[in-house]
Amino acid sequence: MSLTTRNRIARLGQIALFTLSCLAPLAAQESADSSAHNPLEELNRSLQQVVAKVSPAIVQIQVVGYSLHGDEGRSDNHLLAKTESEGSGVILDADGYIVTNAHVVEGARRIRVILDDKARSSQRSDAVSAFDASVVGVFEETDLALLKVIAKDLPTLQVALANSIHAGQLVFAIGSPEGLQNSVSMGIISAVARQDRADAPIAYIQTDAAIHAGSSGGALVDVRGNLVGITAFILTENDGDQGPGFAIPAELVYTIYQELKTLGHVRVGDIGIKVQGITPILAAGLHLSRESGLIVSDVLPGSTAEKAGIHVEDIVLSLDGNVLRSLPQFATSFYTRHAGDQLRFELLRGQQVVSVIVDVIDGNSDVAGPLDGFDAKNGVIARLGIACDSLTPRLRLTSSDMRSNSGILVAAKVAHSDARTGLAVGDLIRSLNATNVGTVEELREKIDILKSGEPVVLQVERHGRLKFLSFEID
Repeated sequence: MSLTTRNRIARLGQIALFTLSCLAPLAAQESADSSAHNPLEELNRSLQQVVAKVSPAIVQIQVVGYSLHGDEGRSDNHLLAKTESEGSGVILDADGYIVTNAHVVEGARRIRVILDDKARSSQRSDAVSAFDASVVGVFEETDLALLKVIAKDLPTLQVALANSIHAGQLVFAIGSPEGLQNSVSMGIISAVARQDRADAPIAYIQTDAAIHAGSSGGALVDVRGNLVGITAFILTENDGDQGPGFAIPAELVYTIYQELKTLGHVRVGDIGIKVQGITPILAAGLHLSRESGLIVSDVLPGSTAEKAGIHVEDIVLSLDGNVLRSLPQFATSFYTRHAGDQLRFELLRGQQVVSVIVDVIDGNSDVAGPLDGFDAKNGVIARLGIACDSLTPRLRLTSSDMRSNSGILVAAKVAHSDARTGLAVGDLIRSLNATNVGTVEELREKIDILKSGEPVVLQVERHGRLKFLSFEID
């Protein structure tokens, strides 16, 4: 090979190397640009950002308490058993106010709130990750409860605007199923106002995002990380984990949250009527002019509704100018109404449209039961195998046929107790061995001094009749 040829080859090699050195950065840039505009990469980053934003405001809730269980299929008897359960909660106030489901904390004796690791790291380096929580208030009609922990500067979630929530919208459910803190599932909103049964007072948000045991009280959020709803339950067969999920709408949650935070309870306006949905069969049987809407099924004597002229079988057309089409819409209209307010109803009576003005009074939103406000720890009398409470005017109102003015009401029977007394839930204990007893403390003191084998005679009132129960104390 000649010298000239070798020089030419060398020259071509130099040119090739120079060209490659110039093209390499361009190729790398093109690869980076391709990655930056990859829709899947962008979606992945967006999902990570939402989860990172929301997770610190979601807490795990651990509950130790007491719950009622049926006694071998009997509906007229109850066993009080100690339970441990878990749920989720959402921080709505940086000063430690947390919203969860009422059923999560039902019967609770101790409530522990576990913060997400990121929430803890946002505090001081020595900040604790678990807090004892107290119950500020419960509103069972919407299955919501408000908890309080002693903490400051906690991360919170913003509430999504009601008009920004639509069917088909992408959402994420975040909670602690089976204690797995801040587990995330993704889905869409199937419906924004779904009832799980015809007479339900709430219209839920339905989603196909997976909701499991322990997720109750967690968050359903949108792609901006705003709170769409509080996850409540799933519809499933055989207590499984498969089925559509339901969440309490955030707008309703925030309304209840404000009432509980301010008052400890929810003021619910009342006018003394009951309404129900119209069905084709109902319309045909009553010869109604329409097959949908709401009909007045009851008007309480002496109520403001009766005084205003509302009748049974009136069809409700509107409330304060707003058309009413569903029971949840009617029920939630009263959550912001208080004594002294007035409501303007437009009703259809036969073929005539009638307008009435009705005065609102404060209603009792919660139906009192024998265990409402019950102190399980101090109310248990182990030697009798019962959980009980001293008779109060409120408890007396739960039994219209009760003859006695004092005594101890049997609220539940303690699970796995060996006591054989003949006592039943709802019995009122009036006396022990011919000595009247008026408080739980009195009864416990008299029982505790008895020796094993000594006779016990309890006079009880059951369904308005008096009887003696006799047995030997264990």
